[in-house]
Amino acid sequence: MAIARQRDPESVRTGLEAWLGQPIGTITRPSTGGLSSETYLFDSPAGSLVARMAPDGDGLFPVYDLGMQAQVMQALHAHHVVPVPRVIAYVEDPRWLGAPFVVMERAAGRIPTDHPPFTVVGWVHDASPPHQRALQDHFVDLCARLHRAEWRSLGLEIASRPAGTGLHGEFAWWSAYLDFAADGSPAGLVCDARAWCLEHLPADEPAPSLCWGDVRIPNVVFDRSYRPSAVLDWEMASIGPAELDMGWYFVIHDMTVATTGDLPGFRSRAEVLRRYEAALGRAVHDLTWYEAWAAFRAAAIMVRLTVLLHELGLVPDLSMQEHNPPSDLLRKLLG
Repeated sequence: MAIARQRDPESVRTGLEAWLGQPIGTITRPSTGGLSSETYLFDSPAGSLVARMAPDGDGLFPVYDLGMQAQVMQALHAHHVVPVPRVIAYVEDPRWLGAPFVVMERAAGRIPTDHPPFTVVGWVHDASPPHQRALQDHFVDLCARLHRAEWRSLGLEIASRPAGTGLHGEFAWWSAYLDFAADGSPAGLVCDARAWCLEHLPADEPAPSLCWGDVRIPNVVFDRSYRPSAVLDWEMASIGPAELDMGWYFVIHDMTVATTGDLPGFRSRAEVLRRYEAALGRAVHDLTWYEAWAAFRAAAIMVRLTVLLHELGLVPDLSMQEHNPPSDLLRKLLG
């Protein structure tokens, strides 16, 4: 589902052909996902490629730092940290498509379904329990490898928040995001959650890691052996405690399975944490705050999404800003 005005694919084709200096094949958009950046799939003499750019108009985020995303993927690919699409080019010059864009190789493999969730339909749902467990184990191990990466030596300070690494920088960014999302007048619940998160900000935060941001199984391409072949969607990447990513993973997954039930092959939360800690090489700090923070971030995104859907005439009013799964979870977590 697209939530912002999309470019005309034929105009995108013309711009890409001018940039490449050669014709390209059929250009399409992915059939699922894409609630934020615009993504186009096309074939060229160099192979199957993907072009990604900020939405043409209002989007979920105030800024789309494609240069940061490209640099993160280039470093992770070059140093074999985790599998990511190989970046062909980051093109800052807007003369080709009217905006900067990134061109990447298209990763081979399968992506778990997102809408509807992979827990109710699709190849992961239909896989045997041992294969489901293998997929989840590979995903958890991948997260640990990413969080162990020496982000400074990889030159990835670019992913730091403007206010700095760690939780204070993270809080400042998302607090400003909420004001942007709600046009300066956020609803009561999400404001209360922001205040709670500031009041209870952990004093003993772990050393910072490179965080992926949108840690979800549908953001990974898997091969036929249920191993990750590419990690996608780095627009929410930051530098902070690895617990930020794990809190997000558990919150998003728990909201999904709350209505669908979990897959029979997936491990319990305790088993996932034990495996992750063994791969990370340290104990995970208490996730209570990090899960509340993840629910706050998801609720803030829902505030913005509701505005965009209302402007498009897809919802009648803004009531969805406070009546949605992240907000319901916030009520439960904060009592």
